[in-house]
Amino acid sequence: MSKRLLFATAAVLAGTLALASCKKPVPEASAPAAPAQPAAPITQPDPVEPAPPAAPLTGFFHQPGVNLFGYYFAKAPIQFGNFKLRELHLGTAEEFASYEKGQRISPNYAPVMLEFDDVTSPRRENELGQPYHEVSRRVLPTAYRVTAEEVRFHGRDEMLGEVSFNSRLDAKALERVRAGGAEETVLTGTLAAMGQKLNRAFVWFGGD
Repeated sequence: MSKRLLFATAAVLAGTLALASCKKPVPEASAPAAPAQPAAPITQPDPVEPAPPAAPLTGFFHQPGVNLFGYYFAKAPIQFGNFKLRELHLGTAEEFASYEKGQRISPNYAPVMLEFDDVTSPRRENELGQPYHEVSRRVLPTAYRVTAEEVRFHGRDEMLGEVSFNSRLDAKALERVRAGGAEETVLTGTLAAMGQKLNRAFVWFGGD
C-alpha cells in the first residue's frame, strides 16, 4: 500500500472518531418537581346530640274519660319486610276500662292493636267486595299508654319482633274531623319493627 493511501485512511479514521466523540448523549433535564400542595384539613362531622331515651313503657294505662275510638291510617305506606301496616285501632273508653281490669273481650283483641298484612300472600275480597290479603298479623300490646296527648304502644310478634309506636295526638284536629271537618293529620309518630323505625302522620276513620 502506498504512503499516500495510508495517510488518507488514517485521516478518515481520525475524523470518524472525532465525530463520534461529539455525539455523546445529553442527559435529559429532569422535570421540575411540582410544588407541594398543602394537605386538606380533615373535617369532622358536626356532633349530633343524641335524643334522650324514652322512658320504658310498662303496664296498661288509659286516661279516664278520653274517647279516641276509631281506626288510624298512615298517610304514607309503612312496611317492614313483607308486612305492611293496615291500621292502628283504638277501642272505646269502656273497652279500655275492662281490659285494664283484666276483663278480656277476646284473646285476639285489645283496645290498642296494630294490624299488618303480608303483601306476598294471596288477595281475596270480603262480602263488601273490598280486597284484602289472606295472611295478616295482629300485634297485641305488652304495654300501652293512651291519653289526650299521646298514644304509646309496645308489643311482640314472632315475625315482626319487638314492635313499638310512640306518637303525639292532636286532640283539636281529631275533634274537627269527628265533627265532619275535612281529613287532616291527627297523629304523628314513629313506628318501629324488625329493627327499623319509620316516622309517619296518621288520619282518623270512625268505621262503617
